Amino acid sequence: MAERPVEPVPMAVGRVAVAVVDPDDKVRTVLIDHVRRFDIGAAAYDDLSSFMAATDARDPAVVVVGPSSAEEDVFTGVEQLLAARPTSAVVMVVFVLTADLLQRAMRAGVADVLEVSAEDDELIGAIKRAASRIPVRAAAVPPPPPPPATGAPPARGRVVTVFCTKGGAGKSVVAINLAVALARRTIQPVVLVDADLQFGDVALMLRLQPAHTIAEAVLAGERLDGSLLGSLLLRHEPSGLLVLAAPTEPGSADQIGQADLGRILEVLREHCAYIVVDTSASFGEVTLASLKEADDILVLASLDVMSLKSARVGLQTMRVLGIPFSRVKFVLNRANTRVGLTEADAGRALQMKVDAALPSELVVAESVNRGMPVIMSSPRSKFAKVIEALADTLAVPAPGAGTA
Repeated sequence: MAERPVEPVPMAVGRVAVAVVDPDDKVRTVLIDHVRRFDIGAAAYDDLSSFMAATDARDPAVVVVGPSSAEEDVFTGVEQLLAARPTSAVVMVVFVLTADLLQRAMRAGVADVLEVSAEDDELIGAIKRAASRIPVRAAAVPPPPPPPATGAPPARGRVVTVFCTKGGAGKSVVAINLAVALARRTIQPVVLVDADLQFGDVALMLRLQPAHTIAEAVLAGERLDGSLLGSLLLRHEPSGLLVLAAPTEPGSADQIGQADLGRILEVLREHCAYIVVDTSASFGEVTLASLKEADDILVLASLDVMSLKSARVGLQTMRVLGIPFSRVKFVLNRANTRVGLTEADAGRALQMKVDAALPSELVVAESVNRGMPVIMSSPRSKFAKVIEALADTLAVPAPGAGTA
């Protein structure tokens, strides 16, 4: 671990203590030295039981568990610790990080897992993130409000799926700008889910560094809840939008299925006002889940024959799948392009009215290169105004659960 200066750990409530737990004296000493280099005091313990016996259960603490600890003992101890002390968080340091170990750690409630080869700033960053979630572990996704006194069921978040059967039509640009527009219309969380698992670029387009991705949410399995999912979301500070990033490794897409995305959307519905899903251009399992769960489906096409043909095939497929067309809106991108076709031609080709016609403007490409949504960088542009109008049509109570 290399030395890099970083700011002190931010304390969530009062002072958050840091403890290092490892049965090996030498390993424990090395970990403490790394932590103390950043002016963070750390106490040392042989195991989690010793830590619990020697400290006050009411004091918030981040416990760094070293790599010499036996995994079975660690996972059992972590579950007991977090059950008894909700104001504690655990960071694990391991020799080799595997998918199986990460899954087990997340199920036990571990906040973060790092390899011993990680840089010092990664360790401190993990401690900072864990400390910032004490004692409220789901800061990014606050708990839902209590049900109304009338006995009516609590409001559920609205799922908006942006779908296009042909790449290069501007699907992600539309999804990002629409999500930001919806985030402006509510004080509740709004989440953009990048469900283009192999080629998703939402994080890149917003200049976010995905410390966590949708793959980790899937690994959590049945243990996934608002608290855990909230810890995996990235925050786009300029807009307040929350993002669940696509996997950084395309191979992870093979491990994510229809039920996995359905579970994630269900958890988000309980805590968010809107969930915008950016899909892939194929009818894979994850795309099917995003379509079936959606309250609104934006079918995107551009003003060219191939794009309109692909959109028509997509609509026919949705009809076969039994997805109600009352949920579908037709969004025509680059609608002012002079290619011998008109907006009316597009409507006739799909046998649908055009619900939103987005113009082709230079500011759109510029915004992508700058990593800033058009509606923020060029709010007076025609593109931004159409997005805002589209968001207005969606900013109404959802008709119900998104099931076909």
